Amino acid sequence: MDRPKIEIRFYETYYLANIARNILHDQGSFLRGLDDFYGDDKYLGLVRPFRRYSALHAFIYHITAEVILEATMDLPIEDRQDLAENFKKIPAALADIRPSRLPINEALDHHRIEHVGFEDFLRERNSSFADATQDDVYDYVNELRLEGPVEELLDRMVQEVFFVVFQNRGLLLLFNDMIAGLVKGTDPESVAEPEIRVLFTRRGRLRRVSPPRWVRRAVFYRDRGLCVLCHSDLSGLVSAWPSENFDHIVPLESGGLNDVSNIQLLCGPCNGRKAAGKAATTDVYEAWYPAAGDR
Repeated sequence: MDRPKIEIRFYETYYLANIARNILHDQGSFLRGLDDFYGDDKYLGLVRPFRRYSALHAFIYHITAEVILEATMDLPIEDRQDLAENFKKIPAALADIRPSRLPINEALDHHRIEHVGFEDFLRERNSSFADATQDDVYDYVNELRLEGPVEELLDRMVQEVFFVVFQNRGLLLLFNDMIAGLVKGTDPESVAEPEIRVLFTRRGRLRRVSPPRWVRRAVFYRDRGLCVLCHSDLSGLVSAWPSENFDHIVPLESGGLNDVSNIQLLCGPCNGRKAAGKAATTDVYEAWYPAAGDR
């Protein structure tokens, strides 16, 4: 079987990961945007167990779409038109500045995704960049979404940001604790969809589902085969009898999800002590190599 691979082009990847971090650390300042993500029972779309496109993917998509699209939608087109007018007698400078190249074009070009340029879009409408309005920008972005390039871009960017954020267990705890606050308030009898309702116990907690093999492998290798709390080796290379447990970072009893972003590797004793208690993880990771002492 071919090993899954991801080509990471790092276009705004860390910038978007930092936005996710800021939101999760200061949720009160972003309530409006978060309500668009999980309000009106939208969070119920995140409770299906162990989907490969995880709840964390959905959260990153929400942030990425908002940031990337707003960068173009909110762009003052008049400023770009002024640039084009000011440099029209200097073709070399105009070719370098390319004022008609919008932020969404820069992102698509960086990821080598074919798409119709803004000026070509305007020509098809018998218009020109000099006469373009903000409405033309909105229509252009919406057409790119309908035709596919924007969704392809968002999918690639989400995978990149997930690759970075999934390694940060502290952020995973904050994200899953945020969703747990919604899950805990669920009245199963009020859930309209039968396929969602059956996922809950009578007490409004999600039923336990064993992590599938792909989840166990992803978490095992992310955590380097070490218990994240006591750092004992669970790889089987040091101990002939490793006791690995795949633990919910935010326990199901506290509203946790059956989601790859909510699973961590623990040894048997640490898992027993944590049990169904509070959400817990650590920010300690195994270093690639000791960097001190060689300068």
